[in-house]
Amino acid sequence: MEELKYLEFDKFLNNELTETEKISFEERLNSDADFKQEFEIYKALETSLSSKFENEEAEKELRNTLTELGSTYIKDKIQTETKTITKTKTSETKVISLKRYRNLMIAASIALLIGFFIFKNGKPVYSDFSKHNSLELVVRGDNNETINKAEEAFNNKNYKTAFAQLTILEEQLPNDVEIQLYKGICLTEMDQFSQAETIFNSISEGDSAFKYKATWYKALNLLKQENFEACKEVLKTIPESTEEFEQAKKLLKKL
Repeated sequence: MEELKYLEFDKFLNNELTETEKISFEERLNSDADFKQEFEIYKALETSLSSKFENEEAEKELRNTLTELGSTYIKDKIQTETKTITKTKTSETKVISLKRYRNLMIAASIALLIGFFIFKNGKPVYSDFSKHNSLELVVRGDNNETINKAEEAFNNKNYKTAFAQLTILEEQLPNDVEIQLYKGICLTEMDQFSQAETIFNSISEGDSAFKYKATWYKALNLLKQENFEACKEVLKTIPESTEEFEQAKKLLKKL
């Protein structure tokens, strides 16, 4: 399905593929000209939409990029086919290529208009920023089975089960801040906002290594509730020296 292909494009651009998936993706880019062409158009479109907030020249740049990509694609396609087929067949291939490119251009234009409307008139949503790190707890010992269940459930987005397993772990390891943080994330995903905020407040007011990660998730918890002003105020408390700062700055620009 086309939707799955575009999801794969997005994951590649955001460095979310596994190493094996990334190698397979790059191999296909090198061997499948049509796949590479669609990816280049998708990448150009995604880059343009991402810059809509700051640069109104992006639409013009996208048009130029798409035109160049289309011209190159059509030229390369015809040259390749000419080596093995007749002149009549080459003409037919040219028509097919032009139709294919036209359809891609129409799709890109529609996406551009939709993206422009969303970015200009809407607010960012929780799903735009809720890309959680995989749960990989460092504690081991007698809790291995529970840890494995918690990790598997969370990484498969089964947050209710993950929360239950993490609660069992917390009873055995009440001072483990990482377990508490991921419980808060599960609660946000389950729309248990008040309970999640209590956890994030407790961690962000402490001095653990998860202090500002909890602050970031406190902001996301507010974003999911569409409490945009409170979200902005929380984001402003994240220092530039933290790994969460760039994402916080990006979200602030969109609010």
